[in-house]
Amino acid sequence: MNPDSLNMTGNSLFPQEPFDPEEENSWQVSYLDIITIVLGFLIILLSVSQIAKEEFSSLSTLFRELADQTEFITTPIEDIQEELEELLQPQIEQGRLELLRDLNDLVIRFRGDDFYQSGNATIQLDGMDLLNHVIRAFQQTSHDDFNIDVEGHTDNVPISSDIYPSNWELSTARASNVVKYFDYMGIETSRLKASGYADSRPLIQFDSFGNPFLASNELNRRIVLRLYYTTEALERKANQEQFASSEEETIETSEIENQEEEPSVTELIQSLTANQSEEPEQEQETTESPTSSSTAEAVPEQQEETPTTPLRVQEPGPETVQETPGNHTVNLAAIPVFTDRTISCSFSVNAGSFQSLSSGFQVASNAQSKTNYSFEVSYNNRSYSIRSNEFASLGQAMLAQREISEALNDESLGIIHQCYTPGVTSPSPLQYQIQFGAFQNQQNALDYSVNVLDEFGIQTFMTRRASTYNVVAGPFLTRENVLSQLSSFREKGVRENIFIKPMTEDVAEYDYAYQIHLESFETRDAADILASRLQSALGVSTIIERSTDGNYYLMTERFENYNDASSLFNRIQNRIPAMNPVIFFLEYL
Repeated sequence: MNPDSLNMTGNSLFPQEPFDPEEENSWQVSYLDIITIVLGFLIILLSVSQIAKEEFSSLSTLFRELADQTEFITTPIEDIQEELEELLQPQIEQGRLELLRDLNDLVIRFRGDDFYQSGNATIQLDGMDLLNHVIRAFQQTSHDDFNIDVEGHTDNVPISSDIYPSNWELSTARASNVVKYFDYMGIETSRLKASGYADSRPLIQFDSFGNPFLASNELNRRIVLRLYYTTEALERKANQEQFASSEEETIETSEIENQEEEPSVTELIQSLTANQSEEPEQEQETTESPTSSSTAEAVPEQQEETPTTPLRVQEPGPETVQETPGNHTVNLAAIPVFTDRTISCSFSVNAGSFQSLSSGFQVASNAQSKTNYSFEVSYNNRSYSIRSNEFASLGQAMLAQREISEALNDESLGIIHQCYTPGVTSPSPLQYQIQFGAFQNQQNALDYSVNVLDEFGIQTFMTRRASTYNVVAGPFLTRENVLSQLSSFREKGVRENIFIKPMTEDVAEYDYAYQIHLESFETRDAADILASRLQSALGVSTIIERSTDGNYYLMTERFENYNDASSLFNRIQNRIPAMNPVIFFLEYL
């Protein structure tokens, strides 16, 4: 069938429709549309090209301004980093803290185990010692306007207690306690911030092979001080400086001269002490030859006792701790002092107290090698006290304390006062024996003593303690003497089973009360003025004592607990750098 014939019917599937005839100029419409689009595109390109050319210099200026702002932010941190690295060099070398740069921030990182016990947020004495070093370094830097964000980080070991339901609460409490301590030590609260991160930001989690790092928990437990500046704070500081500078230019010289302001405590101390006559230097006792540290290291621990970790009596060194006070109650006001003309006193510089004799020997040898003073050891059945040779006057002891503190780089060394009423014997330095052996059988001990005499020419004798017979030589009255004899015996060939043994059977069980010396003056009026200012500025209650040398000594009240005295000592030292407080150890029986 022909399709054309089907298209002629109304039922066709392909009906034929009439088409409009094409116009000959219809292409011009499309052409004009394309030209219009191209023209618009060229106009846009031209306009963009002109803006970039005109604003090129302004963009360069913008980048320079941004660079200048970045330099303005980072430069103070760079200066602070250099200064802190120098001021905290001993602590950095000892591995007690790390000083790191984190972009525009400066990070001081501590081990958490140095600050807190497991599951606890109370700062330990080692942590306070580190914070005190850092605070003093902050005060000596040329910038004191940076912010401090204290970060607390824990490990991933879960914790659940009534106080700390999780590590989030524990880390926040630890950071908050550091902030509170900074606030107590005089750092403005507006600069402080506490942040707790729990275990969300681990320092080390896996080793290079992807295995869990065994020591990661210890490293992740940490306290971080983040020192930083904000742009707003820097702009505000710049505006304040500019405003202050413009105001200073408008003030006339006559107005400045007539203006009187109340002096600060620091200025008051400087003005009151400016006219003080220097105390004449007096001859001091010196030792002939300091004992080297290597000799002290050769002192072994006692064989009959298990060596214990040294405890801290005062804050200067990591091996000392607070000495445990006796069980008796003492009347602090009844303890004789140097201002009492009816008693005689002697004074010595306290270099620390330890539970380990070998640690005490090492500290004494180190102090003696760096100074012109000799050091001996005393014992009160609780700890070994390292003290310098005695001085007859407090003035001599104060001069020695300054020299020893400077030589040991430790400002917290105190002065021991031995003031006793007539008829009371003051405690004497420790005496020593050198033990060669211990036996359960008496005859074996006697035979060994004879053998030592025959083989080495050393005279020994036998002592009995409980069921043990000890072969010893001595007694030796001084630390230097016993160290010299120990070295001599070893040179003769005695190598084994020989060590220094302290004679602790008849020691006096002395204890200490504590008092802080603030300043001394020639007139009572000067002491009264400073006492009044300290009371108003720090709330410190003071007393004034007149010594036998005629000077007036401004001191705090007495303390039975060393921690109380040490806390106030650090507070005064940090708040008033011009003041040089000294802790007095008031010895009593």
